[in-house]
Amino acid sequence: MDKDAPDITNRRINQIAVPMILSNITVPLLGFIDTAVIGQLGQAELIAALGLGAILISTLYWLCGFLRMGTTGLTAQAKGAEDSIEIFQILIRGLGLGVLLGCFILLISFPVFHAFFIISPAESSVEAIALAYVEIRILSAPFAIANITIIGWLIAMEKTVRVFFIQLIVNVINLSLNLFLVLILDYGVEGIAYATLIAEVFGFFLSLTMCKGVLKAEGYFIIQKIFDWNKWVNLFSLNFNIFLRSLLLEVVFLSFFFWGASFGTVVLAANQILIQFLHIFAYGLDGFAFSAEVLVGTSYGRKNLTDLRKSLILCTKWAGFSALGLSVIFFFSGSFFVQFMTTSSEVVATAQNYLFWITLAPLCSFLAYILDGVFFGSTHTMEMRKAMIIATLFYFFTAVILTEVYQNHGLWLSLTLFSLIRALTLLYYYPKIERSVSSIR
Repeated sequence: MDKDAPDITNRRINQIAVPMILSNITVPLLGFIDTAVIGQLGQAELIAALGLGAILISTLYWLCGFLRMGTTGLTAQAKGAEDSIEIFQILIRGLGLGVLLGCFILLISFPVFHAFFIISPAESSVEAIALAYVEIRILSAPFAIANITIIGWLIAMEKTVRVFFIQLIVNVINLSLNLFLVLILDYGVEGIAYATLIAEVFGFFLSLTMCKGVLKAEGYFIIQKIFDWNKWVNLFSLNFNIFLRSLLLEVVFLSFFFWGASFGTVVLAANQILIQFLHIFAYGLDGFAFSAEVLVGTSYGRKNLTDLRKSLILCTKWAGFSALGLSVIFFFSGSFFVQFMTTSSEVVATAQNYLFWITLAPLCSFLAYILDGVFFGSTHTMEMRKAMIIATLFYFFTAVILTEVYQNHGLWLSLTLFSLIRALTLLYYYPKIERSVSSIR
């Protein structure tokens, strides 16, 4: 089987990574543009409200990210084992789970939104605008969450060009509607919400069409296999660990945002602008994490330890070089990017005080992203959960101490240390993956 398997090469890594980098960057880039469009209205309250609303929605959606991660890992391993029937069944199971989960989130969303503001209140005008935004955005939940599974499946099948095409079309629609609804019809933050709602529903149906022709499904739709009890137990066990890991990650970023709100609306608006750059870096570097996830998963399915190691080394190399390039670009151009984001001089001046942390972010986080991909691909999710618990506890411990002394600078330092601890804890658990492959062999 290994003799006929494609080699792990730089070219193959980039064939997976480059379309995903372009695709991933469009996700935070849209948040960047959303903020820039609202920023042209020159009101800090609108920027802050959009930030709060967007992070509430993204928190709920990204808690469902286990659907993408679990689907990619399982599909890659099934592909490595050359089990075409199981590859198809994984997609069907994931789609069903995604739709049900999206409907559940839609039902519980409104009390959840109000609870957020009770726990961590912002100014009343900011809260009102943010709630109007999320009450519109959440209507797309069943479509957006089910689409997570399709994207994960296409990534595992190494059809990342299709993923890029989907994301590009969806974001072009979203951007066009943003400009029309906000700058022409003057719908404000609600216009941003309606634009995203329409784009996400369209994206789901576009993704379904992209699956056509990837794998012949004739004879693969076998009810007994789709509802195989052992497969569902394994799916829920795998996804539960990823869910807990994702929950802790979102708790960290959510606490960062609301913690920043305690320093005032202007600091909150500045953090909202800066966090867009952090997202762009993360999504860009995640392209190589996706390569690691797919190639490690395939190597794991083939029981090939040599290819697994080679995948890790080459993906880490590419991610490291890219992180250095991103840091250099932001070091020289960070001020310009911030000024592009808003016409509020007060917000610009405040954001520029914290540019150092954004410049440092790619170099401190790229290894954690790559190791995430390795653990997702090998489906060693229990170790990921343990590593995230350690990193999260460390973040809150340092943040409580550092924010008392350095305020928002202390908050950014804690987030930077959080990325480093994530990488170190995953490195500690990595030998378990190699021992697992050896025992399989």
